[in-house]
Amino acid sequence: MKRYLLILLICAATMSLQAQFTQTTITQIQTVSADSLKLADSLGVGSTRWTTQTSPKMGTKVEVTALVVVEPRYITYTAGGRTLVLTDTGANAGKPFSYIMVRYSTTSSVISLREKSFDVNGYNSVKRGDIIQIRGTISEFPTTSGQAMNSFTQFDPDTNEAVVILSSNNPVPGPTKLPISTFNTGNNPGGKVMFSTGEQYESAPVMFTNLTVTAAVNVTRGTWQVVDTAGNYFSMYDWSKYFTLGHGGSEAVAGDASYKVPPVGAKIDTLYGFIATSSGTESTRGYRICPLFLGDVKYGKIAPAALNHRRFPVIVAKDTLPRISAKVFRQSSGAPILAAKVVYSVNNGPWLEVTMPAPGATDSVATVAIPAQPVGSLVKYFIKVTDTGNNETILSNSATLVQYDSSKGFFAYKVIDRAAQPVLSIQDVQTTPFVNGRSLYIGAVDSVAGIVTADTASLLKVALSSGGTNVYYIQSTSAPWSGLWVTGPDSILQAIANGDSVVVTGTVGEFNEITRLQNVTKVRVVSKAKPLPAPLVFKTERFGAGAANGNANAEPYEGMLVRFDSVTVTSIEPVYQDFYQFEVSNSAQGIIVARDGKNSYTSDTASATPGIKLKVGTKIKSLTGILYFGGNRYKVVPRTNADYGTVTGVKVMQTEIVPVQYSLEQNYPNPFNPSTTIQYGLPVSGLVTLKVYNVIGQEVATLVNQQQGAGIYTVSFDASKFASGMYLYRISSGNFVQIKKMMLVK
Repeated sequence: MKRYLLILLICAATMSLQAQFTQTTITQIQTVSADSLKLADSLGVGSTRWTTQTSPKMGTKVEVTALVVVEPRYITYTAGGRTLVLTDTGANAGKPFSYIMVRYSTTSSVISLREKSFDVNGYNSVKRGDIIQIRGTISEFPTTSGQAMNSFTQFDPDTNEAVVILSSNNPVPGPTKLPISTFNTGNNPGGKVMFSTGEQYESAPVMFTNLTVTAAVNVTRGTWQVVDTAGNYFSMYDWSKYFTLGHGGSEAVAGDASYKVPPVGAKIDTLYGFIATSSGTESTRGYRICPLFLGDVKYGKIAPAALNHRRFPVIVAKDTLPRISAKVFRQSSGAPILAAKVVYSVNNGPWLEVTMPAPGATDSVATVAIPAQPVGSLVKYFIKVTDTGNNETILSNSATLVQYDSSKGFFAYKVIDRAAQPVLSIQDVQTTPFVNGRSLYIGAVDSVAGIVTADTASLLKVALSSGGTNVYYIQSTSAPWSGLWVTGPDSILQAIANGDSVVVTGTVGEFNEITRLQNVTKVRVVSKAKPLPAPLVFKTERFGAGAANGNANAEPYEGMLVRFDSVTVTSIEPVYQDFYQFEVSNSAQGIIVARDGKNSYTSDTASATPGIKLKVGTKIKSLTGILYFGGNRYKVVPRTNADYGTVTGVKVMQTEIVPVQYSLEQNYPNPFNPSTTIQYGLPVSGLVTLKVYNVIGQEVATLVNQQQGAGIYTVSFDASKFASGMYLYRISSGNFVQIKKMMLVK
């Protein structure tokens, strides 16, 4: 009887353990709603709403029967080669959403134990073509809350479960031939990541054809980027032991010691690989292709090299012959150089050529001058190098990673009369006819004039690498191309403030595809208290998710004051560091609002951080700020509370700090137009009234009239309906009464 009961208990325990695992297929694990993926498309790869593209079974314990596509020891990027790729069996084998990577996803403190269990449980005996039964948990990597939208679904095997091999030598599906546009359109990063068409091939083998290598991505690791004939770029990733210069890990399997990064301009006839994503600083590249096996990269002809374009002088004056130089040379395995030329056009006229003299034996830099042109002429040009094998390389612009793509623009300059124009205008610096959005004068050291529209009193100084704005902007007029970001030492720039008319000397540059005057060496204040240029009023859709960097309808307003009327908060998303961004809209698409301004409005609704809490549905009568491009989206940065019009649907928050006495702070800013912020402190709970009066004692607004607990409170007052002049605000709570003055200036 006891033995019978023991058998029942063992059976019950076994059934209980089995019940923990849900039998399913990889297709069921990987399939994501089409609507959810379309939403991911619209949000973009920089969004933190990463669950729009994650497995619906994330966190679920499952059991699958699957076909081994990649056996251990080929994917060496992680866990010392203890990684598999599986696909479904039967009719779903090799179909969209049918692939998954098996990989331990634990912390480093326990991963060595997990790897040992991999060996003990028989995974190392698994071969390509085996059909296996495997148990584990579905996870996403990385899994950090608030991450960018780049997570990768993976199967985390259970340490207590051995793999079961059901059969061997089964046929394995081959790669699917696809265009790069299935995964990415345009630049990479900077283009559009296509979740709606790419997610179904996560972990799947694919094939691209007719590609050109454009740049190295990670020089240390040996990764690179390609472009197709349609101008779509894609980045390679080093999963494999055969295609890496080293990606760490003491157990990584030795592969091809002769591997070298293909040179820029190399033609790739066929590129095979598996689709993955990456985390960290390269996450915005979205999907990546990972060649795994020898022969996965089939090269074509090696084109000549053209690098390091220079123009001297950068700013071309009348009667000047600008000298154009570049490093041109024959690449390894390439044919000898036949000719190098500068091809130029004046005022969009016919293309003309000047031949660059052959560089010396020890000097690969070739230089030639473009003929002098009349004042006002727009000259665009590119460098063309050909070899004896009839291969050609074009170096056409200075944009990062797309300098060989003439569809992204050309080098250019406009001939200036320096006697009549000793100082550049902001429009000179910013105006560009090319889709890469870059200034014609990158590298020029010169002076620029404008009025300061944002300074340290209105913008936070944040780390530029995180995508935020710096603290100074200047603007000359309200015409397009009239705003400019300025960076330099605080010891020089802190002398200027909003409303100052200034002349700033520095170097024209680009940072994260934003034009700026950097390395400022001198500032001269011409006059003070000048009126700021009036903000231009737009619909938010002009700068929505569909507006890429350099967009002809958006780029002209980079760095300028803009305004959006009657907007609604449509989305709230936390982003880098402890800053928050949100989206507002008054039309078909919204614009991102960056939290780099010194104002009281916040979308951090989860914490007890003091401020005026915005939420989805909040109405803002008008929103003004500086426009810039970052994180693959155009964004607006409201400076102070004055940049917000009437705001409804918000919550005034108190801090957790209880003051020791009553207080009423001076409003900020003061003077103001049209809104300002008032802060007050309550040492005990009580009925609070906060009212605004005109100078003859008439009540014009009630801001607070309610019972409130002890704490520090912040409230906003919008005076857009009131006339300029002096106003009084009065607080009353218990026996405490205080009155302060504030000035409205329109």
